[in-house]
Amino acid sequence: MLPLRHGSFSRAGFSLLEAVAAIAIVGLTAVSALEAVGSDMRTAEKSRRALEAEALATSRMDLMDLLTDRELQALPDSITSGKFDKPLDEYTWKTTSAPLSDQAGVYDVRITVDWPTGSYVIRTYQYRRPPLATQR
Repeated sequence: MLPLRHGSFSRAGFSLLEAVAAIAIVGLTAVSALEAVGSDMRTAEKSRRALEAEALATSRMDLMDLLTDRELQALPDSITSGKFDKPLDEYTWKTTSAPLSDQAGVYDVRITVDWPTGSYVIRTYQYRRPPLATQR
């Protein structure tokens, strides 16, 4: 049997430092992967909400196209605000209509769709032929 020389011995296995470093690398990689998945899920939820709110606001705006000049000047209560039916009952809407002072028959129409964590606003101008003034 040969005598062992100082500094030239054989070692088997991992040291404690190597094991800790490997666990730290695996842990950091796992945390990064979970953060990426969580971020994707939040983005998907925001996109779903934005699409639903935009569709709901557009449907309310389509209803505004049916109103007369008089109704746009003083919106009926059923048009001013409300809550959507199930399964979209977490969404509410508010509608405003204001005549532009420098343009007869032109109204600034704004619809806001709200939900517990956000809101979506759609705005447009609508024209209605003002009633003709008749002299008697």
